[in-house]
Amino acid sequence: MTRAYNTMKQLLRGTVVFLIALISAGQAQDDLSYTTYTSFNQVLEGRNTRYPAITRVSDPGVNGQRAYTGFFFYQCLQFDRTGRYLLGMKVYVQNRAVQPTDRGDIGFIDLKNKYKWTKIGETTAWNWQQGARLQWRPRSDEIVWNDRSDDGKQYVCRVYNFHTGTRRILPRPIYDLSPDGATALTHDFERMKHRGTDYVGIEDKYKNQYAPSKTGIWKMNMDTGKAELIMSLEKMAAIAYPNGTPASGCFYVFREGWNPSGTRFIAFIKDPENEFFESLSMTSKGTDVRYLYNNPSHHAWQDDDYIMDFGKHTLPGGGSPLAGYFLFKDDGTGKAKELLWATNFDGHDSYVPGPGGDWIISDTYVLDGFQYLFMYHRPTKLFIPLAKLKSTAGEGIHRVDLHPRLSRDGKTVSIDATHEGLGRQMYVIDISNIVNNPPHRRASVP
Repeated sequence: MTRAYNTMKQLLRGTVVFLIALISAGQAQDDLSYTTYTSFNQVLEGRNTRYPAITRVSDPGVNGQRAYTGFFFYQCLQFDRTGRYLLGMKVYVQNRAVQPTDRGDIGFIDLKNKYKWTKIGETTAWNWQQGARLQWRPRSDEIVWNDRSDDGKQYVCRVYNFHTGTRRILPRPIYDLSPDGATALTHDFERMKHRGTDYVGIEDKYKNQYAPSKTGIWKMNMDTGKAELIMSLEKMAAIAYPNGTPASGCFYVFREGWNPSGTRFIAFIKDPENEFFESLSMTSKGTDVRYLYNNPSHHAWQDDDYIMDFGKHTLPGGGSPLAGYFLFKDDGTGKAKELLWATNFDGHDSYVPGPGGDWIISDTYVLDGFQYLFMYHRPTKLFIPLAKLKSTAGEGIHRVDLHPRLSRDGKTVSIDATHEGLGRQMYVIDISNIVNNPPHRRASVP
């Protein structure tokens, strides 16, 4: 009897401790100052949503003299190492095709001095969807962006030292900089034909060749400007079409992106006329080429082995293809290893800096007039809404995507948006409270 009583007493005590812990956990979850949802659809529904404050940091000017400021793309360094200075480009037209004479002013915003704008240069090599590839050079004080040469005959990269004001010019435009800042991947921007990502003013000298042998993916030394062709379009086309290339079309490189260690990179290859769009990976020397997946959208490296992207793919366990955000391994199989979350709505995704790749941030295109910005916490599979913004921009290539960019500590996000009716402007959101206080369990809808 005594033994049974003691056993019952221990069980009761354990139950009480468990309930206290459970209640405490529930209260801690309820005390979060932000909203959590268990599905992406709930983000779109937006019931009882608490959005963090959003602050405009660009000056739109006055009617008749409007300035449109943005970063125009994402996944390159917009914030300096201190998080104080924010790169941007001002343009003075909207909702029309970019002309060779359209100027963009390059500069930075001081987030700690009344958002003061300082112009450092200009460019006539930019487009609506990727800007001029403006970015900080990693591990340096240099700011880099693409432009046309002074004689207008070629695209170049302009380099500006933030502290000394020293300027120099590199002989090729850049796309993606290696994590150590030593090397740039680049291709022929005049050859690109993907929905508003082309530069205008210089003709593609290989326009009559399907896959020329003298151009493709180049690697450029950021100190010396020395460039080498590491993968020709001819060689890539032979890999893509082992039975022979098409009789017509245009085979070109659309994007490149280094993995975190700079040992390999992803390349998006397109041939619109023949409906070819695939992603390959290769070493920094253009060797050991591997197939990643088809119809790439907006990739993000989780680490050196895994990469995330949106698309419609077969689940790891098989079955009918499903749309969503997937994780792929750089192993050449082209098969998805994990479905992060299912959705029909694409966006621009990135991993938030921090250990383990716990946080993902992304946006949506315009859905029923609105654009959504959100975070996803992988350990709890919870969504945290950050913004629901009305789009007042044009459509098609003239749209203004949010393109979320993160400070280097992952505590601030910058976006381009049009919800105030002022055209493209730049905004920041403080997400430090979210990343510093992550949810610890799945929560019910508020």
